[in-house]
Amino acid sequence: MKSHCYFIATSWGDSPVSRHFQALSRELVERGHRVIILVDGQKQVAHDHKANLVVHTWPSHRPVKFRDARFFYKLVRRYRPDCLIANFGAENIMLLVGLSTRVPCRIAWYHTLSAAIDNDTELPGWKANLQRLRKRFIYRAATHVVANSGAAREDVQRVFRVSERKCHVFYNSLADPLEDLDIRQDAKKQNRFICVGRLHPTKGQDVVIRAIALLKQVLPNAYVEFIGDGPCKPFYMQLARELGVEDRCIFVGAVNHHEVFTGMASSIATIVPSRSEAFGLVNIESMAVGTPVIASGVGGIVEIIRDGVDGFLVPPENPGALAEKVEMLLSDPELRQTLGTNARERFLTQFEQSKIVRQQVEWLESIAAY
Repeated sequence: MKSHCYFIATSWGDSPVSRHFQALSRELVERGHRVIILVDGQKQVAHDHKANLVVHTWPSHRPVKFRDARFFYKLVRRYRPDCLIANFGAENIMLLVGLSTRVPCRIAWYHTLSAAIDNDTELPGWKANLQRLRKRFIYRAATHVVANSGAAREDVQRVFRVSERKCHVFYNSLADPLEDLDIRQDAKKQNRFICVGRLHPTKGQDVVIRAIALLKQVLPNAYVEFIGDGPCKPFYMQLARELGVEDRCIFVGAVNHHEVFTGMASSIATIVPSRSEAFGLVNIESMAVGTPVIASGVGGIVEIIRDGVDGFLVPPENPGALAEKVEMLLSDPELRQTLGTNARERFLTQFEQSKIVRQQVEWLESIAAY
């Protein structure tokens, strides 16, 4: 097969999305293709720009300025890419410059539902509508839009009017943490649940606090550890005090990914109470270590969790339904074991990184060769 040149814009950090695109880049290189990675943030260690894997750093922390467009234009003229993969803030510049320079394949990767973006930005209605119109125009410059779930595909088609023929679904992937990390799956802490995510209204941690309050008489020893930071932390801590469960709602703060996996592996279940979610990587992180998930039945989560098979789906913003599933898992060790085993098997067959990456690379090769 002919060798191609791919541009991939991502971050070079420790997040699951970053690691996915790093793995995608390595697989492309192993197949003989050239990959140019564009990263934001701090300058990276120098790379051999004659090698098949090259890393360049955007001039700006967020690549949305004219100097970033000029920088990218020069890279396109230098390397003559066959395919661009744009993520997050790099989409506008990469798609527009790619269109103007006639790069054959221009891919936008869609990660976040429009409702979650609206909640995060809290823009006035007219400004939010203006941003949507701008994004709708930008996506017209893409030859393909990849959504990370069926829910995200429906969202990008409905909100940004992307045609069905342009849209493709590829789930996020995760490298198997049990291969690389020293994690014990048999060290469950009695009565402990975990909730991982940014402390923000869209993530729904307040629903968990209210559910624990409903259980304080029935299950006085059950508690939840909240992993992550965010603007709602003071409010959630105050809510726990008001409901008399401050000793059962432990706010740990941000931790590294090894600690996240260790915490999940040692918990009865991971709770994902999101109000809106395009995919929800935390679900597959928990499944990867064999811990069942109790999650809101919203967005892409319903494509990950099979209710009653490898976890439970509950209505969003329903503390009573969530409390019921918490009580069910605490009272039935055999059920916990079955759900955990099924969760681990589903991760290995559907979301393990090497399999997902191979599928995506084969697709990228096919469209670049077209």
